[in-house]
Amino acid sequence: MKLSFCAVCGITEDLHQHHIDPVIMTGAKRKKHKGFDANKPLSQCNSQEIFAFLFSQGIISDDEEITVCSYHHNILHGIIKYQRTEHTKLIREGQRKAKERGVHIGRPSVLNDDKKNTIKLLREKGMGILAISKQLNCGIGTVYKSLGIDKGSK
Repeated sequence: MKLSFCAVCGITEDLHQHHIDPVIMTGAKRKKHKGFDANKPLSQCNSQEIFAFLFSQGIISDDEEITVCSYHHNILHGIIKYQRTEHTKLIREGQRKAKERGVHIGRPSVLNDDKKNTIKLLREKGMGILAISKQLNCGIGTVYKSLGIDKGSK
């Protein structure tokens, strides 16, 4: 659930969704919500108890995200940096795990056998790389890749 305002300060611009616990650490996007003791001081609560309270108030969604402005998002990442590994490392770990499951990371390729053959045929006829990429509606990197040419050694 994305709120239309920052859950911390109420601002309505430049909003971000922030995962309470990084997905890569929890292993799942959704957890069962444990109860909390309303009489327990906040300073003695662990992150899950705080989460349960905020969830009961409608501040945090059931997929453990909180809507915050850019300023508070940066603060939250500053806090998490000391508790967990850096955000970039979490992303890389998540991508590694996804690749192990066979998930393709990145933009889908437009290069197939028909396009490869067409590229080779047009190049043999003397057409330039840029002209081929425009005609076939693909990037010049795709043309170079299909011809087996290293872009750095044009």
